[in-house]
Amino acid sequence: MILSILVSIIFFAGSAIFLVRFLGEAGVSLPDNRVFSFITADKAASPLEEKTTAKECVYIFIAALLFRIFIFVIGWLAVGIFRDDQALSFMDYCGRWNLWDGPHYIEIARDGYAKHIEDGQHLFLVFFPLYPLMARILALIVRNYVISSILTSMLCFGGGCVLMYKLVSMDYGKSIAKTSVILLSVSPFSFFFGGVMTESTFFLLIIATFLAIRQHKWFLAGILGILASLTRSFGVFMVFPAAIEWAQTEKPLMLMRKKQWKELGKRFVRLLPVALTPIGTLIYLYINYRVEGDPFVFMKYQSEHWNMNLQYFGKTVKMLAERGFNSSDDITLRASLFLPGLVSIILASIACLFGARRLRSMYTVFMLAYFLFNAAASWPLSVSRYMSCMFPAFWLVASLTDRNKHVTDIVIASSAVLMGIYLTGYLTIHQIM
Repeated sequence: MILSILVSIIFFAGSAIFLVRFLGEAGVSLPDNRVFSFITADKAASPLEEKTTAKECVYIFIAALLFRIFIFVIGWLAVGIFRDDQALSFMDYCGRWNLWDGPHYIEIARDGYAKHIEDGQHLFLVFFPLYPLMARILALIVRNYVISSILTSMLCFGGGCVLMYKLVSMDYGKSIAKTSVILLSVSPFSFFFGGVMTESTFFLLIIATFLAIRQHKWFLAGILGILASLTRSFGVFMVFPAAIEWAQTEKPLMLMRKKQWKELGKRFVRLLPVALTPIGTLIYLYINYRVEGDPFVFMKYQSEHWNMNLQYFGKTVKMLAERGFNSSDDITLRASLFLPGLVSIILASIACLFGARRLRSMYTVFMLAYFLFNAAASWPLSVSRYMSCMFPAFWLVASLTDRNKHVTDIVIASSAVLMGIYLTGYLTIHQIM
């Protein structure tokens, strides 16, 4: 209960700070006192607009791809050491990266939704279509769905790292951008970026959408938003960062006060292409309708089969704490699911609080919305994996530790060790999902 209250206080304090700061940026007159002066003090990085060269982008992509291959090889060694049965073939090892949700993505890629039936129901309509579609296309070349799915993840991760480097360089410079990519790459659950999961595709598209928003390329942001919302349900919420960035830079409230309606209309029209984003969600709902005649049938399966509903995140924290510290629970489940999930939510809430004053507002609103959406799961089996996709947190940490490289090195080393532990647990088929 104490942790639940603490996380709630941290999160809502961050939300309040963000709201006050954003209103000030949008042109609202705020009280002139110490509290509001503290909140609205500009702690965000001043745009450096450091340009990245094509050579740098190629270098980042190759380095990210080689790192994923390195993790793949290290995982093979770990499985070889910690398993006691027969020798493991290459394809058997690839299958170790195809666990939990992975086989469902493979079957959707190979057979589509209509043919993927369990217990007489299309239970796997809860999975979004873009990642299996990409794996299906690549399978036309490599002729194997598991390998094509792994390659899709690796290639998307490489592309996402390039775009993240470009994005962070604009506001923080290349040094912090490089550290951000490293922190993401070695985060404890980052091995999922190389498996049969949607993490890498989501990463690529969210960062690409952020970059388009940051450059005020609103039509491109809308198109990328469509793709993001075809990858995960949260993708549709990228309209919020776009709206926040537009309001911060275009100052609509100030124009309204000055009654400059014509100029306000012109600026609003620029934002309209972002409204394309929900098309991805509508396509997904149409798939549900074509398969079962009900566009919202996935919600029924999420609730009845996967026991997944939304609740106040404080209840989730309470449940994770009770299960994580309950000595009668299986130690494996406590160490692989409940305690990592609890720590992930606590750290994510702290990132929301610190980010409220130190990050560009569009990144803060993303983190707040992402936290609410993922920490509210009634059965948070994958909360650690999901929280590893709160991407602005990585450049927040990189910026906070930039002046003390020893702290940066400690964070990177600690993360890498934890990743090695959880990677080994995952590949030896423990409950890490």
